[in-house]
Amino acid sequence: MPEELSFRKLGPMRRLSHTEGTLVRRLLQQAEGDNSALLGRLDSLDVQEMPDGGMGSLYFSSPSKSAQARRLGHRIAELQFDDADGVPVIASLNVDQDGDLYELDVWKVDFKPVIRLSPPPIGTG
Repeated sequence: MPEELSFRKLGPMRRLSHTEGTLVRRLLQQAEGDNSALLGRLDSLDVQEMPDGGMGSLYFSSPSKSAQARRLGHRIAELQFDDADGVPVIASLNVDQDGDLYELDVWKVDFKPVIRLSPPPIGTG
């Protein structure tokens, strides 16, 4: 487990849900540069839920690197949208030191669980 995540308990490994995948794809599409390789591998990546009180943050595992060898690199995209209750949600997509997907960091500004992890379609919000 990465050093910065070692003190937190991550959920079991699983594939992205359809809704999570849609959000990550949208973030990758708005990120600068050619992200076609990341988009192409998205359906085969395993994730683990991060202990964020139900806001929806995910850690992306790497099939080629141990968790201990990975470090947070930088944010490549961010999107703000309103949850079903009107409270703003900020979703940030981060890569590791080698440019591989590292985490989807989701934060609802009132720290409550996210109701709907899906921003409105492009051009409507």
